[in-house]
Amino acid sequence: MTHISQRQVQFSYFDELLDHPVWKGSKILDFGGNVGGFLAGAGDNVEHDDYWCLDVTKAAIEQGQQQFPRAHFVHFNRYSSYFNPDGVPYFAVPDLGLKFDIIVAFSVFTHTHQNEMLELVRQLRSQLEPGGVLAFTFTDPTYDKSLSDPSLPPRAGVLAQFDSSSGDPRGKLDLGWCVVIDEQIFMEPGSEYCQQKRRGSPGESYCSYYTSSYMTSLFPDATIRPPVVREWQHCCILRNTAEHKP
Repeated sequence: MTHISQRQVQFSYFDELLDHPVWKGSKILDFGGNVGGFLAGAGDNVEHDDYWCLDVTKAAIEQGQQQFPRAHFVHFNRYSSYFNPDGVPYFAVPDLGLKFDIIVAFSVFTHTHQNEMLELVRQLRSQLEPGGVLAFTFTDPTYDKSLSDPSLPPRAGVLAQFDSSSGDPRGKLDLGWCVVIDEQIFMEPGSEYCQQKRRGSPGESYCSYYTSSYMTSLFPDATIRPPVVREWQHCCILRNTAEHKP
């Protein structure tokens, strides 16, 4: 299965939620960037020579490199039941030979188990320059998507399918996190639902959801920001507060 993304909203999303940082001259890693939709949407704001894209879909990496020959596209051959079922479990984020000023990940950890997210975020943070920033999206199951997209019905979210008034515990708004696998929901699942350990069926849909408060408990030093208009993913922002050495 080959997943080629057509989305080009990534740059505008992160530009707004990171308060319009200086992109030009910054070394940028687009983790899970597919064919480089971030770069396509950035226009002249990003120097192609300063952009690296790391993705598990080899065909996407090859297409992105053809479209943006000055940029750097690297295949990340890590296992994913949906995006790369032939990949290597627990494959580490490669050392690309430099540190990054900005690392972004749009709709990446929305498809991983919590354990995998924590592992990969730790590895990505180690690749930040002092003063650098890592920003990644997550989906809050309690968020009303109609707030971002008025065309959607009210309460259009993961928990809307559960009636809390009937006593269904899955409808509680104090939910920490859950995984939805092929439309079956697992509330705060254990490690047996980690993609590598359970392997999963090739092509299965695997989506993770975290409340904002729970994400804050995982990353106490993070800034959590709500979605921008027309998007319904929240953003977790982590900064490397180390100072540059003289």
